[in-house]
Amino acid sequence: MAYKWIKRNKLIFIVLVLVGAGILMAVTSKFGKPLFTTSKEKLLSRITHGKDTKELQKKAEKETQLKEEEVPVNVFRVAKGTFQDTLSAMGTIKGGSEIELRFQVQGMIESFNFREGDKVKKGEIIARLDQSDALLKLKQAQIELEEYEKLYSIGAIVKSKLEQARLAARLASSEFEKTYLRAHKDGIIGDKNVEVGEFITPNVKIATLVNLENVVVELGIIEKEIDRVFLGQKVTVNVDTYPGIDFTGRVGNISPLIAGKSKTLTVKANLDNPGGLLLPGMFARVKISIFEKENALIIPSDSLDKSTGEFRAFVVGNDNVAYGQKVEVAYLSSDYAQIASGLNEGELVVVEKPESLAEGKRVRIIEVKEYGKPEKEVSTVSKEGEEGEQ
Repeated sequence: MAYKWIKRNKLIFIVLVLVGAGILMAVTSKFGKPLFTTSKEKLLSRITHGKDTKELQKKAEKETQLKEEEVPVNVFRVAKGTFQDTLSAMGTIKGGSEIELRFQVQGMIESFNFREGDKVKKGEIIARLDQSDALLKLKQAQIELEEYEKLYSIGAIVKSKLEQARLAARLASSEFEKTYLRAHKDGIIGDKNVEVGEFITPNVKIATLVNLENVVVELGIIEKEIDRVFLGQKVTVNVDTYPGIDFTGRVGNISPLIAGKSKTLTVKANLDNPGGLLLPGMFARVKISIFEKENALIIPSDSLDKSTGEFRAFVVGNDNVAYGQKVEVAYLSSDYAQIASGLNEGELVVVEKPESLAEGKRVRIIEVKEYGKPEKEVSTVSKEGEEGEQ
């Protein structure tokens, strides 16, 4: 029956066949593979897929093994610079000279011309006592001197009498001058201990005159560090009031005695004080320069290894392979070491050597540190040329 229908409708049948073939070709073209495959084709596909999977597995295992063998490390780039070994301490700023001001005679304070912190010039009157009695004595002595000079001019008295009158007048003038309290040098008024109207004696401190042209920082050095401090060593001082500003000076005095309970040695360093910025009482952070050398080859102290009895540094060479390099250390501090020989500028040395790191092992660099610069992460390039940040 179907055959008869096809025979009668040949044209319709041909059109249907062509349409079906077109749909089949379109589907095959879209998916890139035939809709129907033979058993042979299926077998070949499975074999090929299996080989590719094994190769990928081997490659992944090899990469994993290489990564496991690499030791992660931090490194330091060997550099030349100014090598310094410093001793840190805390201290207090004091005036270059602090003079206690007192009157030479007793009396009642009549005036005080300055306040605490005011600047004074040499010779200026700081305070004055009541001058009533001193002024009367001075006038009486001057009158008597004039009378004796007249008597001596007419020959009524001997010269010794005239000299006595002159001495009495000078004494009265001196006593009058003692009612003034003058500045012996330029400075500022420190603590003021009396008020106007108060009766004082020569034992009473009136105020303190502080010299700020040069100041002193006083600090304590612990017992085990005493042998590292000497006269003339350079000091650098910082105060919270002026962050980032360094004040420099020299060690000027070392006490011969160690303080009782604190077991510290008092050291004083003299500082220039341009503009009077440093004031007595300021808290100071001090660094004493123990050793300094220009253009020195520098590496961190924790990059040195002495397990073999001599100093070595692990250097990262070609293909990130580390090897131990014997070095000669010229000076060793708690933070850095000055290298005399064995390393070159620009080489990378391992910092804080991991226990797993041995001669000839590959390393993976985590961070590169440089002298005087912040740490930074580095990018590494794999064997396949793909860049990745570690």
